[in-house]
Amino acid sequence: MSENLKESTAKNFFWAALSNGTQQVVMLLVGILLARRLEVSDYAMVAMLTVFSVLAQNLQESGFSTALCNKKDAAHREFNAVFWLSVCISVVVYTTLFCCAPLIAAFNHTPELTLVARVIFLGFVVTSFNTAHWAYLYKHLMVRERTISQVSSSLISSAIGLMAAFMGAGYWSLVAMDMGYKVSISFFYWYYSPWRPTFEFDLRPAFSLFKFSCKILLTNLLTTLNAQVLQALLGHFFPRGNVVGQYSQANKWSLMGTNMLTGMISNVVQPVLVKITDDADRQVRVFRKMLRFTSFLAFPALWGLGLIAPEFIPLAIGDKWLPCVPLLQVICFAAPFLPLGQLFAQLLISKGNSTRYLCITATFLLLQLCAVVGLYPYGVERMLYAIAGLNIMWIFVWWSGVRKLLRLPLKYVVLDVFPFFVIALITTLSAHFLGSLIEHMILRLIVKLLIAGAHYWAWMHLLKPVVYQESLEFLRQRKKK
Repeated sequence: MSENLKESTAKNFFWAALSNGTQQVVMLLVGILLARRLEVSDYAMVAMLTVFSVLAQNLQESGFSTALCNKKDAAHREFNAVFWLSVCISVVVYTTLFCCAPLIAAFNHTPELTLVARVIFLGFVVTSFNTAHWAYLYKHLMVRERTISQVSSSLISSAIGLMAAFMGAGYWSLVAMDMGYKVSISFFYWYYSPWRPTFEFDLRPAFSLFKFSCKILLTNLLTTLNAQVLQALLGHFFPRGNVVGQYSQANKWSLMGTNMLTGMISNVVQPVLVKITDDADRQVRVFRKMLRFTSFLAFPALWGLGLIAPEFIPLAIGDKWLPCVPLLQVICFAAPFLPLGQLFAQLLISKGNSTRYLCITATFLLLQLCAVVGLYPYGVERMLYAIAGLNIMWIFVWWSGVRKLLRLPLKYVVLDVFPFFVIALITTLSAHFLGSLIEHMILRLIVKLLIAGAHYWAWMHLLKPVVYQESLEFLRQRKKK
């Protein structure tokens, strides 16, 4: 990397890490308080609507944000067309879901879902007004401004959710927190983005982006189904039961870790790779550095969460959530491969190859659906084992999708990922074994954390991988400043 690009990328990763890290800490603390205050069935109520809400959000955005970022000469007319088209789509989609709310409630055997759905679906109408503004901040790598927006919105929405929960609002506190975040984030994106819409209803520039964006839209829809299909099916077969709530809780804690890493990647990687798309050798070097950095963080962080889950869950949110522990551990085992897959996906997008991105995602969804349908009678854990194995294997499918575009041999991927995989595995197993010798739960949790942290640091200090040394150097420079 040139020094300018290297410094810019490092700074943007720093701000993206600060944003996602702060948000996850806030959500950790709020999640603990809410999980102690609310019932398992309260989480199930909102979880049964998540798939519809996120799919509608994908339709409202329609892949135009990514298309705007990928178009080097995107100007006001493109941003303006995307703004108005996004608003129009959101109104149509909300009207459709408003009418379908009773059917969604009937599918989940929960009549109360009708009103909840009609309220919570308003959120994607609100966010339709910030689609173009987010794209502007994203395209121009204004990561600091997005960090302030996201952290501020997390704090505001968390305060709203906690106030509602302690006033006895039940599942409505989760709805209020969601709506509070979407209203706040829209306000901040408008505040920090210098771009403003005009009353020119020319949608042709948006339609010119549709050839690229439609494939991103389809891929986003399939990605949402990949993430939410299990939760949606559990909501149908176990209405308002413990299974949905326990899985939702396990998935939530895992997502806190993966979202921090995927958030860093999606906030920075594509714009950086687009800038150097004409220099294949340089892209390989930049991509490999990002691959090593992601592996350096993902394996110890996410496997560490699975390691401490048996102690952390009952201590933090109570014994009523103990059934989610084995589910969380299975999810965490495969979780490090999700941000790695996200890296390959962002590379495909930066190359303008949305077709291959779509095909890989669609194939994964088909195989996951087969696993869910085939293994459903045997219980949730077996389904999760199959899905975890599929996620691990899929990293090789992502590689096969980009190897010809970037001349990236498999041995490079193995050399960049495998050392961190092995070190994190040794660290996790040693901490688990030594921690299991201690009976006191709090002491066992502390010992596991200390052993795992010290062990991983010792390996890094001994082997001195470049990514570890560069991370330390960057932190030293930030401390001086």
